[in-house]
Amino acid sequence: MTPDEELQEACVRFRDDPLAYTLFMYDWGHESLVGWDGPDEWHREVFQCIKEYLGGAEDSPLCIAIASGHGAAKTTLMAWLVLWFMSCRPHPQVVVTANTESQLNTRTWRELAKWHKLASNKGWFEWTATSFYLKAHPETWKANAIPWSENNSEAFAGTHEESVLVGFDEASKISDKIFEVTDGIFTTKKNIWIVAGNGTRNSGRFYECFNKHKRRWKTWNIDSR
Repeated sequence: MTPDEELQEACVRFRDDPLAYTLFMYDWGHESLVGWDGPDEWHREVFQCIKEYLGGAEDSPLCIAIASGHGAAKTTLMAWLVLWFMSCRPHPQVVVTANTESQLNTRTWRELAKWHKLASNKGWFEWTATSFYLKAHPETWKANAIPWSENNSEAFAGTHEESVLVGFDEASKISDKIFEVTDGIFTTKKNIWIVAGNGTRNSGRFYECFNKHKRRWKTWNIDSR
């Protein structure tokens, strides 16, 4: 097998295992990753939750909510999940947004660019300021960075593919209307919605992930210290 064929075989093998993919695709402990031996413990718990969900019989979508202060690497987790999903799922539909356009462009999407450059299969993909796509299928194998707006909520509707990943970064300040529209995306099984934020508000849809709607969501509260 050529090196590229080995990478393709690994992505087939890790289709349902984001932790194994993340450990495989990076040269942990070397060069810019000196001192890193892989994802943190709480990252691994989230990855394990996803693996069990994809390998199980549950038909309803997987909804994950993570609350933590700054520095817990929530945005890094989002980048790893996008890279895994884009590498291991056929013709996926991925949508990522954040509390502000500045956060989306300078933090969330930039974090994806950083980890893309470090990945062993980086040559498969093209990163731009608004999209991330497989070079072989640029129209149908794609992740989009979409700033949210209550006046353009339809940008988060109508995604009914078999492989869908939606990520909300700094989700506590994203409008409830965007949450409501996104609810309509998840009509097919084995799709994933992950929201992460500081959890500083005591109202709104992000807050309700941990309270009123907790039965629907898999939740983590991470001490960023």
